[in-house]
Amino acid sequence: MKILFIRHGQTQLNAEGRWLGSTDAPLCESGKNVLISKKNIIDKYKPVQKLYSSPMKRCVETADIYFNDMQKEIIDDLRERAFGDFEGKNHDELKKNPYYNEFFKTNWKSNVPNGEDSENFFYRTENAYFYIIEDMKKNNLEYTAIVTHGGVIMSIFSRYDKQKLGFYEYLLQNGGGYYTEIDDKNCISIIEKL
Repeated sequence: MKILFIRHGQTQLNAEGRWLGSTDAPLCESGKNVLISKKNIIDKYKPVQKLYSSPMKRCVETADIYFNDMQKEIIDDLRERAFGDFEGKNHDELKKNPYYNEFFKTNWKSNVPNGEDSENFFYRTENAYFYIIEDMKKNNLEYTAIVTHGGVIMSIFSRYDKQKLGFYEYLLQNGGGYYTEIDDKNCISIIEKL
């Protein structure tokens, strides 16, 4: 089976280098324009048999631009982690915060004050990944696409990619993606980075 994983396009908070998790921000105009300009790259990887998306506006809008308003299945567990006290802040505002420094050192496995529990985040992203694989098997789908968030992709790939790269090495630019093959043990092989 093959899956095209795509990170949503840029929002204003992304453009300002601010943490964006549970805030349901739409794409900014420049973010939309970049997606439109990259559409020809995504078109090389179409058609897909099914499209899955996070419920967040930035993902739904990205899916609509890249896949021409194709019908999509919204999966709540594909949403980004809620960053609590980090939400809406940038690196300079947080660099002296001990929770922030621990968060980076542990590859997101520490908790954020007033944010989503680390264990819950990794558990639900894994559940979303397994749900999609089971849905593909049940419906005899060979090729699908997922539009989600950077943290969700890093979470899944850091556990299931065969290369076993570092957590942050899986971070994609806004609107970027991975074209992958999934084996019978649910392990991911990256065929191409978009």
